[in-house]
Amino acid sequence: LTVIRNPWTRLVSGYINKMTPQDMAKSMRDLRMTVVKEMRRITDEEELVNLFPTFPEFAQWIIRHHGSFDPHFKPQSQILCIPAVKYDMIVPLEYAVLLKDKVLNSIRGSQSKIFERPGNFLR
Repeated sequence: LTVIRNPWTRLVSGYINKMTPQDMAKSMRDLRMTVVKEMRRITDEEELVNLFPTFPEFAQWIIRHHGSFDPHFKPQSQILCIPAVKYDMIVPLEYAVLLKDKVLNSIRGSQSKIFERPGNFLR
């Protein structure tokens, strides 16, 4: 069993969480500056500090680099080791609640410990 996320939703979420003024962590600031520097061809480091990539710039940059710079943006097919690993069920996160009964039935028991943790997405 594995849970996947819609790639478009994942891309938008990654942009909002890592490339906008909401997130000012140093590691993401450096990445944000790298995106702007490459996409706009700006070389002045002082100018880069206060700039943020647009969503189209970010998406194009991700495509150019195949998401290889950060696991958050790596294609899920690489993370999941498909086709080397065979999954009985792949559940889209957006449908996890709707598929809860099917998932529980497929693992042969509705009292599985994986569904008892606080904050679990299938609760």
